[in-house]
Amino acid sequence: MTETNDLSYFNKSIHLLKSLEKVAYARNERLRIYHEKIRSIRAIVAGMLASILSTAIWIFIMLSLELSYFDLQTTGKFVTRLVALLLTIALLIILPYLCLYKMWRHPLFRSFTSILEKKVLKQLFTDIEKIDGKAYQIVSQPAFRNPRVPDHYLSVEHLISLEKYMASGEAKTISEALDYLKNELETKIYFSNLETHQTLLQREKNYLKNVNQNLINRIKKEEEDYG
Repeated sequence: MTETNDLSYFNKSIHLLKSLEKVAYARNERLRIYHEKIRSIRAIVAGMLASILSTAIWIFIMLSLELSYFDLQTTGKFVTRLVALLLTIALLIILPYLCLYKMWRHPLFRSFTSILEKKVLKQLFTDIEKIDGKAYQIVSQPAFRNPRVPDHYLSVEHLISLEKYMASGEAKTISEALDYLKNELETKIYFSNLETHQTLLQREKNYLKNVNQNLINRIKKEEEDYG
């Protein structure tokens, strides 16, 4: 009876952890979409500002030099001046765009994008709140509040192994199954101390302790990684 109960525990825990993996994936995807939107906003604003700046510079150059680019005296001169004009315009757009896009952290530039970014950020927090609600429901399950195995074994991979030992009759108790698993892991070349690595469940529990601050810290870190 106890063995059947343990197998049921493993099966339910595995199912819950797989659901938690989907929740964590959904959060990661939502954050990825957020960063893509922010980059798009900054690129568009930088492009608009660069176009305005380049146009102003180009008009200033034309007025200063007092040159006519529509002098049709010879075809060769016209082509040369047309190419020079196109290159000048391209440089006047590309260089300011690159400079502005790299300066998005500067308060002056951020003032142009802050309104749009705040709207996107607000929607992100709304969506993440729903995702975190699902995560909280999973980690609050009795199977994880009072686990039958140490926290560092609460992963899909290890629970499947423990379930296999119990189902095959190789182990009669969870303690025996854990011993078999420890011996199996120690024979693997890539084995390392499990207690030094956090499982998905442990990471989610730590994250949910202070959702807002942890989310803000993650956004800031990913902004640096995304550039």
